[in-house]
Amino acid sequence: MFESSAQPIKIVISAMGGQGGGVLADWIRDVAEDNGYIAQSTSVPGVAQRTGATVYYLEIFSKEESDRVGKKPVLGLTPIPGDVDIVLAAELVEAGRAVQRRFVTPDKTALIASTHRSYTIEEKQKQGNGLADSDKIIEGLKAASKDCIAFDMEALAKKNKSVIS
Repeated sequence: MFESSAQPIKIVISAMGGQGGGVLADWIRDVAEDNGYIAQSTSVPGVAQRTGATVYYLEIFSKEESDRVGKKPVLGLTPIPGDVDIVLAAELVEAGRAVQRRFVTPDKTALIASTHRSYTIEEKQKQGNGLADSDKIIEGLKAASKDCIAFDMEALAKKNKSVIS
């Protein structure tokens, strides 16, 4: 049995195809490993760009703590609702989906989310204005998370002649 009360840092990245979620997960894992942590990352792909984002999941644990107890931790392969420390979402509705999945909780989770929108198929199909209210989504994100950092990542990327990645 692993004899430590220390817990891994648990990170969820929610990104649509082409937004670089896998690259970001790899960077975080590599930086963690280069700085004295044991790290593992996995991904669960969505079915299409707008009907489901890919969820990347990382767990990072202190190698120093592992060495102290003389055993390696068993790291999880998938996020558990109510037990995620950091959620990164590269689009507003994907942040909302993370809240719906209970990856974001007010007692534990720091949420970093883009406020720009890529409209869902359901929003586009409705006659008239079927768009979800972005301000209400942002309000919900703030209420659902311990800390919420929300800004327009797409505008920042364009300003710097880049893309979200």
